[in-house]
Amino acid sequence: MPKISVVIPIYNKAVYLQQTIQSVLAQRFTDFELILINDGSTDHSLAILKRFSDARIRIIDQENQGLSQTRNTGVLASQADLIALLDADDLWLPDHLDVLIKLRNSFPEADLFGTGYEEFYSTAKLLKPRLNLKIKEAHLVTDYFDASLYQPLIIPSGMAFTKLSFLAIEGFNNIITYSEDVDFLIQANLNFRLAYDPKITCRYRSDVPNQISSQKKSELQAPAFGAILRANSENQSLQKYIQFKRYFLCIFYKTEGRLDLYYKLKKKLDSSVLNKKQRFLLNAPRPVLIVIRKAKLFLLRRGFRFTAF
Repeated sequence: MPKISVVIPIYNKAVYLQQTIQSVLAQRFTDFELILINDGSTDHSLAILKRFSDARIRIIDQENQGLSQTRNTGVLASQADLIALLDADDLWLPDHLDVLIKLRNSFPEADLFGTGYEEFYSTAKLLKPRLNLKIKEAHLVTDYFDASLYQPLIIPSGMAFTKLSFLAIEGFNNIITYSEDVDFLIQANLNFRLAYDPKITCRYRSDVPNQISSQKKSELQAPAFGAILRANSENQSLQKYIQFKRYFLCIFYKTEGRLDLYYKLKKKLDSSVLNKKQRFLLNAPRPVLIVIRKAKLFLLRRGFRFTAF
């Protein structure tokens, strides 16, 4: 039985697959299995998968079921009791699995594990995320939601979890098609401990066609959050974290011209947690938001980050 199972869900990512899979096969830690799930791709992704002859690789070919179900399928098919996720357009540095295994060995009380990451743009610019975190070495995270207020502390391609914890929270919610990882990590961090190493071991490829983050949010199903907020009313960092998620979604809805969704969600938003800049953006006219969004992307592609924090 392998020490760790690697799960890669794939939908129309032929352009990036070769690099992504090679980054796994180049890992210094070699005791793993690699589960590749082709989720009904209409490009030549499946043909690329079949080029690899490594004995550690298993290919699952299925009709399109969506990202959450595809991840669930991969995890349930895994042989190891530790699972690492990797998106089909992201990359691992050679020591990624090494760091995850060391985290598990160093923090046996943890069931969730994560490493640092950087964003990778088509212009080859690398950007570190802005995190609300001061500790520079591997540690048990005391407040995941506070640490992730600005940007996510961990991304799907940088996280691992025990199969036990995955089964306990029933995996990824199939109904959610946007921020399904946010929903999963909320449930996971409310129930289990997270061991984190800020060392950068993976690269998140931004600005990619067919990426969920590039699709219109108004056409996707985001987490409702209401039940979680009510069940954890005394968890102030979680309350603030979710309000920020609602704020960003409001901005997306208005930018996309879906004022119906904007006003509906704005009624649920507790704007008291927002700063002056965020309240200004929340109420700014749509043309202003569109200009700001284009300017932000222009700067990101050139290695400069502009945020509302």
